[in-house]
Amino acid sequence: MLAQLTSVSDPAVAGQAEELVGLLVEFYGAGLARIVELLDEHALTPLLEDNFLASLLVLHDLHPRSTEERVLEALETVRPYLGSHAGDVEYLGLDSDNVVKLRLAGSCDGCPSSAVTVKLAIEKSIEEAAPEVTD
Repeated sequence: MLAQLTSVSDPAVAGQAEELVGLLVEFYGAGLARIVELLDEHALTPLLEDNFLASLLVLHDLHPRSTEERVLEALETVRPYLGSHAGDVEYLGLDSDNVVKLRLAGSCDGCPSSAVTVKLAIEKSIEEAAPEVTD
């Protein structure tokens, strides 16, 4: 939709439309910031557990946990599944482009698709916990 607005033949109208979208995003971001400010940690927990709401908090840099903390939490939640496939994962770090560095360990004898299965489980878990992480 934004692409359609920016392709309008009048550049002034396109610029105003982009500015309006930016102001709206800023406005609802300020509203979210106020909500986070008013809630105590206990009341904020359900918001953080909802992937959609947590993503909005990340978008506006309002999530109380760092990207690294959320990635580590995601890895802990997927470890039992990895163990069931005789695998594990080692966290090596997060670079400045939000790319997570991991080392996969273990294997699943007789299970040719286990590496793919394990990789997908890890990616899904990290994506849900830290949507700002890139491949």
